[in-house]
Amino acid sequence: MTGKEAKKEKGKRVFPMIFDLRSDMADYEEIEATIASGSKIQGTNACILMMAILVASVGLNTNSTAVIIGAMLISPLMGGIIAIGYGIATNNLNLARFSAIKLSIQVIISIVTSFVYFSISPINTASSELLARTSPTVWDVLIAISGGFAGIIGQTRKEKSNVIPGVAIATALMPPLCTAGYGLAQRNWQFFTGALYLFFINGFFICLTAVVVLKIMRVPQFMELTKKQLGKIHRTIALIAVITMLPSVYFAYDMIHRGIENRNAESYIKNEFIFSGTHIVQKTVDIDDKRIEISLIGKEISEETQAELTDRLGAYDLEGYKLEINQTTVKSGITAEEVQAMLAAYEETDDEPNVDEILTIKENEELSAQVEELTEENSALRTRLEEQQDRQIDTAKISSELSAIDPRIVGAVCERSSIVVNSIGSTEEKVLVTLLTSARLSSEQLDTIKNWLGTRLETSELVVFQQDIRDYRPELAGPQSSSAADSSSESSSESSSGDNSGDSSSE
Repeated sequence: MTGKEAKKEKGKRVFPMIFDLRSDMADYEEIEATIASGSKIQGTNACILMMAILVASVGLNTNSTAVIIGAMLISPLMGGIIAIGYGIATNNLNLARFSAIKLSIQVIISIVTSFVYFSISPINTASSELLARTSPTVWDVLIAISGGFAGIIGQTRKEKSNVIPGVAIATALMPPLCTAGYGLAQRNWQFFTGALYLFFINGFFICLTAVVVLKIMRVPQFMELTKKQLGKIHRTIALIAVITMLPSVYFAYDMIHRGIENRNAESYIKNEFIFSGTHIVQKTVDIDDKRIEISLIGKEISEETQAELTDRLGAYDLEGYKLEINQTTVKSGITAEEVQAMLAAYEETDDEPNVDEILTIKENEELSAQVEELTEENSALRTRLEEQQDRQIDTAKISSELSAIDPRIVGAVCERSSIVVNSIGSTEEKVLVTLLTSARLSSEQLDTIKNWLGTRLETSELVVFQQDIRDYRPELAGPQSSSAADSSSESSSESSSGDNSGDSSSE
């Protein structure tokens, strides 16, 4: 034999040795004793089981992963399942039957214990740990097979290792039973059946893997069975395995399908709902009802845009979905920073954002800004009004006082006005006073009146005119007006007094 052939032959021997399950296997008697002792339920095992179930129930109820792991480590349920597999592998059907009865008693004890706990627990809300054990999938089958394979190997070794605790954690036999007790306490049959199905998956495939591994290890047969009997047993096991796996395959397909649709919906919302001044405050994707509900706040989205958004559903493989858009209109629009600030209050809680509350916050902010603006405008108007009141002339009072000074003054017109001289293009602010007289006043009399008005109105910017009352209201002219009319025409062009006074008469 050449050196190359020797290396090849050596390699053929090394590879099987690596995966040889019999190399460090314990004695058959030791294996049987270990497995048989693990299937007992009397005494300490029953007490440990009840305590483990109670601990697991508390962990599930309070959503504590660490507590749940601790409960799985002290659970004795694995022993009964391995014992059933050992009985089937060795054709010891009595052992398998009695082990199945003992396991059923353990299951009943577990469910009753968890039922009692959840019936008196004040926390009735289903935690995420409980929800995670209500819809098993084909991946749970794979975990059970892998865990059962590792578990039976660990129990058949000469030197015991930490394989069994790891298998107990991986296969999670306790939490499904606790979840079943929760479903029973809450009359939630979906939780109850889903959790029991998960426990059955774990238990059955751990047992099935144990049978296969023990057959490979060639454990001694308790009794010889005919090929027909063995064939019947094998067919029954295969049929149960297929029936057990079918729902988990469906659940796995449904989970993948829902995940894809949910991812498509998230991409659709992220890519299509991009608007200036309008932002999403709440979104709901209901895969069961094929409905996407979006709550917007900001500028209104037109019906044409909504129709385009509905047409875009097909581009994301969301055919058949119904799009519902709830709009909360803010005419001035809203920025992403404002929306983030409004939603910040919900980040530390499990509450869903309340669109009405967010809108109220926005409206209050806008109203506060409007109130502040109106307050400033009101203050400015009040200042202007006060200034105008300070400048306003009480014409009725001035007219009465002028008539008392000179009875020929039967009325007056007083106002502050602008005087524009076109030739020089200047504008002057003056106080204009027009005297309505029944007889014309002389220049000296007008000067006297002007001086009095300057003092009375506290201004030096004064222009005084006189106007015959007959030009305004002829019926108010007295008898003396006839004689005065003749002289009024002679002096109609005389100025009143001062460089800022004159006569407005046109006769």
